[in-house]
Amino acid sequence: MTVKSPYIVKRMLVVAVVSASVAFGQARLDDSRLHALILQGIDLSWKQSFTASDSVFRMVCREFPNHPAGYVLRAGLALAYAEDHETLLNVEPFDSLLEIGRREARALVLDPRQAKWGHHFLGTADGTDSYARVYRGDWVGGILRGLSSVSSFEKAVTLDSGMVDSYAGIGAFDYWRSKKTGIVNWLPFIGDARAQAIVMLNKTAHHGVYNRMTALSMLTAIHTDAGNFQEAVNCARAGLREYPSNRTFLWALATACDRMNAPQGATQAYSSLLGSLEQDPAENSYNIFVATLNLADALAHCGDVRQSRIHLNRVLRTDPATFGEHLRKRAKNNLERAQHLEKRLNAAASESR
Repeated sequence: MTVKSPYIVKRMLVVAVVSASVAFGQARLDDSRLHALILQGIDLSWKQSFTASDSVFRMVCREFPNHPAGYVLRAGLALAYAEDHETLLNVEPFDSLLEIGRREARALVLDPRQAKWGHHFLGTADGTDSYARVYRGDWVGGILRGLSSVSSFEKAVTLDSGMVDSYAGIGAFDYWRSKKTGIVNWLPFIGDARAQAIVMLNKTAHHGVYNRMTALSMLTAIHTDAGNFQEAVNCARAGLREYPSNRTFLWALATACDRMNAPQGATQAYSSLLGSLEQDPAENSYNIFVATLNLADALAHCGDVRQSRIHLNRVLRTDPATFGEHLRKRAKNNLERAQHLEKRLNAAASESR
């Protein structure tokens, strides 16, 4: 008989709860005004209307000052903006928002009627903090915050199995924890929870109230990482059906098409992505630079050398010094990649003469 570690047994129990959760319905916030505002802010964030989304979450903070949602979601939005624009996160206001959110979430935990939401938003605050630490390169700090996040989400699910939105946080951490076992092999009962993680994320993607699109975007990244490129494409396209210009799903779709050697699909995705980037009212020059290079490469693989050169020349005229210091090394590496593509096109042209 195979003996499973306590960690894996615990995860199997959580998955069993997930499988049974639909019978209880999906939990949503009791206050209809709070529920509506949060959905509005989330919708605007996926439309990449960051300023408008932040205004809605500020309204949540004003109208519901003792609820953690507005503070935690504002912090998450700031992180999403930084990632979308390849900027450095302004840590001080970010940390301040999370700390207020944690304080209010701990207060909710003490109220039996609201405890599940207190645990959920504690998990969301720590999960956001975990992601931010990884974004800054602090893997150990990110893992520790992630463990705290999962603990809170599990408490929320234990109190109400209909907390479908909490499954996404558990699933995302479990997958990447299992993937990065070399970094966290000092943890007890580490196990491999990747299959269970995907079950949880799928549950949120299909039945979540607030984290549905977040779970879908996580699934695109996970399926791409696992080499399940068609599944990644399917998830990305599902996201784009609701938010056609969303850059998270466009990057994911283009990357998956690249990895599965589907240059026509990659060309279409990078073209759409570039259009979204160029319409962004905020400065997004580094991502335009990378997307233009990737489009040039995809066009070359499609045999459209003329269009490939047009985009490639735009990249080759770029000076890496125009980007922030935190981006210059990556910009130089991409410029070298552009130069290799130019040599490849020149060699192909010479051979065809």
